[in-house]
Amino acid sequence: MAGNGDLTDMNKDGISLSVIIPVYNAGKYLDKCIGSLLKADGINGVQIILVDDGSDDGSGDAADGYAAKHRNISVIHKANEGPSEARNAGMGKALGRYIFFCDADDEVVPELFSNIISMAESSSEDIILWDAEPFDDEGSVFPQKRRDYFIHRGLKESDGVISGCGVMEKMLDDCGDFPATVWLGIHRTGYLKDNGLLFEKGLLHEDELWAVKTLLSAKTVRYVPQKIYRYRIHKGSITNPEVIDWRKNIESMLRLYPELFGFCDERIGDISLRKKVKAALAHRYIHMIFEYDFTGYGYGGKIDRKQLWDISDRLIDKCRLMLLALKVRTGSSRAKDVS
Repeated sequence: MAGNGDLTDMNKDGISLSVIIPVYNAGKYLDKCIGSLLKADGINGVQIILVDDGSDDGSGDAADGYAAKHRNISVIHKANEGPSEARNAGMGKALGRYIFFCDADDEVVPELFSNIISMAESSSEDIILWDAEPFDDEGSVFPQKRRDYFIHRGLKESDGVISGCGVMEKMLDDCGDFPATVWLGIHRTGYLKDNGLLFEKGLLHEDELWAVKTLLSAKTVRYVPQKIYRYRIHKGSITNPEVIDWRKNIESMLRLYPELFGFCDERIGDISLRKKVKAALAHRYIHMIFEYDFTGYGYGGKIDRKQLWDISDRLIDKCRLMLLALKVRTGSSRAKDVS
């Protein structure tokens, strides 16, 4: 249920931005996350929704403490269901013209985020994109060895307002890849609701499914070439777990990628671009098939190898698919027991 924040004295029609933060046992980082937001100019007119997703480390109480001190902060307490349902719950309470999804262990650059708050007041684009920089628990910035994950390569500020498909094509033409996360921009609330762009319940890697669908459906997108978001890399997160058991990840990907392939067929009219996007998605999928050792966990037979072969356009992917076929056929990888 909702927590202590009180927005009744704010002009609801004038709220430009809602920040939704899923909170699950984030006590170690929540102060730093919210602190970075509160330092931004104009933040008092921004709605901040903390969604306590069944935390048992005191994060929920800490969230209530922020709501008691700041009238623009509210809390939703709910049973633990994962970030997808937490974000959906936050969207249901969002009053702003735009929505920004922030993770509880990450931060923003306050002086740069202030500009985004101002842009949200007057912009009408479906999406406004920006870049990010990764850092560790000690605050050290990571080398950009995974630039395509944090930076929109191929985009320039001078591009102005273009379609989401245009954005995707520019990135693929530049580097053959694209970032797909929820925190690299703000999204117009009406656009999300009109297109039913919610997060799928119980799905890991939900960022990629949602972000790809949201971008490709957008008619108007603007890019701000600044590293506004700070992404924390640490052990114990969903993407960097301390105990490795990839079965839930694998099961999510077996749902996620076929759904994205079908979405591309439905939504991308340009045949050339459709092939580019599907080939890039297939490249990611094939990489993860080996990274998470699908065959080792006994999931090799569930992969549609023919579909991937038809979609793929890179030699390395064709070679990996031949290796995958050999593994599945010979049963050379024994299913793992990590229970």
